[in-house]
Amino acid sequence: MAHHESVDETRKVDVVVVGSGVSGSSAAMTAARTGAKVAMLEKSESFGGSAALSAGMFWTAPTVEAYRARIPLGNLELGTRVVGDYRDALAELRASGVRVADEPKQDIMTFGIGYSTDIHAILAWCREEVVSAGGQVRTNAPVIEMLYDGGRVTGVVAREDGDRLVRYEAKAVILATGGFQGARDELTRHIGPNADRLMLRSNPGSVGDGLRLARSAGAGGTTAMSTFYGHLLPYPVDRFQPEDYLPYSQYYSGSTVLVNLIGERFTDETEGDELLNQAVTFQPQARGVLIFDEHVRSTKATEEPFPGLGATDRFATAVDAGGTYAVADTLSELLDQVAAWGIDRTALGLTLHAYADAVASGGGIARGIKVSATARAPQQGPFYALMVQPSITFTFGGVRTNTDGEALDYDGRPIPGLYAAGADIGGLSNYGYAGGLAPGYITGRWAGRTASQQAAAVQLRRCPALINAAQSTTHGETA
Repeated sequence: MAHHESVDETRKVDVVVVGSGVSGSSAAMTAARTGAKVAMLEKSESFGGSAALSAGMFWTAPTVEAYRARIPLGNLELGTRVVGDYRDALAELRASGVRVADEPKQDIMTFGIGYSTDIHAILAWCREEVVSAGGQVRTNAPVIEMLYDGGRVTGVVAREDGDRLVRYEAKAVILATGGFQGARDELTRHIGPNADRLMLRSNPGSVGDGLRLARSAGAGGTTAMSTFYGHLLPYPVDRFQPEDYLPYSQYYSGSTVLVNLIGERFTDETEGDELLNQAVTFQPQARGVLIFDEHVRSTKATEEPFPGLGATDRFATAVDAGGTYAVADTLSELLDQVAAWGIDRTALGLTLHAYADAVASGGGIARGIKVSATARAPQQGPFYALMVQPSITFTFGGVRTNTDGEALDYDGRPIPGLYAAGADIGGLSNYGYAGGLAPGYITGRWAGRTASQQAAAVQLRRCPALINAAQSTTHGETA
């Protein structure tokens, strides 16, 4: 705690928001609109976090029942409130004037509903609202310490412009740092050794700052610490930059046969790419092979997964990126080529034969692994194979919170002055994925609203004159 004596400047605000992605921006905007004096601190050189890299799809589960079915391990309390608040959040975005599509997209990630939006406009609008309310928004301002007096969180210390230490004394701190996917040690602790093979498909700044800061004030952990969101990528890739994140993603993998490096299926492919991405992580060398036919190549692999993302030939993109692939006129020839990668030809043949049999009989079990009734076997040449690897965009575990955005300790009690939102909160998604932007925006609103209310209450407690004035007004009315 030596920083306290050596700070270069002290600033007093009501609410500090750590992070400027969709949840931090939403939290800061909500708090500022309710009258709080807000400082939003972003560690990177630009605003927006991983949200700024996204396709802009504002989606979540259409109903609580759908949430439960897709995310049986999710925190039902959080999920119920997110689903319940979705329409109101959407209406708020429409009222702001940013672009929101008129027509919804159905069956996103197999089950969700959502609208294409201009995410950059949303982030900019939130910042404008904060600044016009007298708040401050800063980049290059990593938060290096939480101020906690044992009873409540009282602010943060940030390092601004490279070396200046600034103490923000605040009545509330909201953590919205985007998860811990960039922290290799945390990933290995929670996911296991294959976490080292995960490609980081995220902004590089989300390295668990929120989790560390929250723990320093006694916050408890959550479920879902070993589960995460990402998409399958070609293996290997010659480079992997933010502009590659969307085109390299193999969204169509749910329409393929997915095998590991010993030639075995290991999951029901129709669960969808973001679940397959996690399943591949736990296979030998965290690698898999997609096997599919011309029908899949010319339909699923080239269609636009979300409005605004653009239709592109994802297999061709994967090949151009450096991915290991094979193409052949017959399935038998394809398996010969794939066997040359070191995968057992006999095992591969048996796997595909059993899969085709199960599909022909309307689904069932093939060699111990479920085959969905909606599955389709490769049948129309040419046939394709692509080696894939998993990626991580953000983590699903994190800071334990309630539906007011309050951070909770290990016993489930709110930690006064501490709030969290977005990918920093844990358990809303757990293996199954409830969306990124919409839950981020919605949980940001919870935290922003509660934090500003608490800040006002703290202000009243600290200023007896205000309380007396409030009481005399009340007495005057009742007299």
